[in-house]
Amino acid sequence: MNFKGAIGLFFILLVLAGTCYADEHEANHKAKVNIPNVALLSLQFEENSSLDLTGSAAAIAGDQINLNTDQKSGVWINYSSVSEKNQKRKVTASVSGTIPQGITLKVKAEKSVGNGKGELGQSKGFVKLSETPADIISGIGSCYTGTGIQNGHLLSYEVDVDEAVFYRNSEQQPALVSVVYTLTDDN
Repeated sequence: MNFKGAIGLFFILLVLAGTCYADEHEANHKAKVNIPNVALLSLQFEENSSLDLTGSAAAIAGDQINLNTDQKSGVWINYSSVSEKNQKRKVTASVSGTIPQGITLKVKAEKSVGNGKGELGQSKGFVKLSETPADIISGIGSCYTGTGIQNGHLLSYEVDVDEAVFYRNSEQQPALVSVVYTLTDDN
């Protein structure tokens, strides 16, 4: 091959290399995915939003009054939570109103069931209710319980009676209390 042929071959190879290189150019841009911090809680009711823990009168003189001391409420807690890494949330319960003397009202959030996914919370078992918020579900991470009844945590209530205190201080008036549930950061 002569010198002119070698230079021609070199230019042809250079053009081909440039063409191949041009086919492999890349372009890029940044895409940001921003997931908001979410903390939502709702109560879902199988029938109605009231729970009636009514005692039954004694049928025979000398018998005690019987209180309905254990009851599944038909109330479900649903929640959605998106939190930062290693951040946990909890559900607390408290009462607004006055519980009669000698009566202890407790609530339990059953184990989560239904269509939920993620890091769902764990029940703390039966917890005494008062005006001070008490943890009933803890360890909630990023998750959702599913919506409506049969999803989330079913609430159960229990009443304990200190008969000596109750009979000494009871009145024939119903005690109405509201139970307040809050989804909050677990610091």
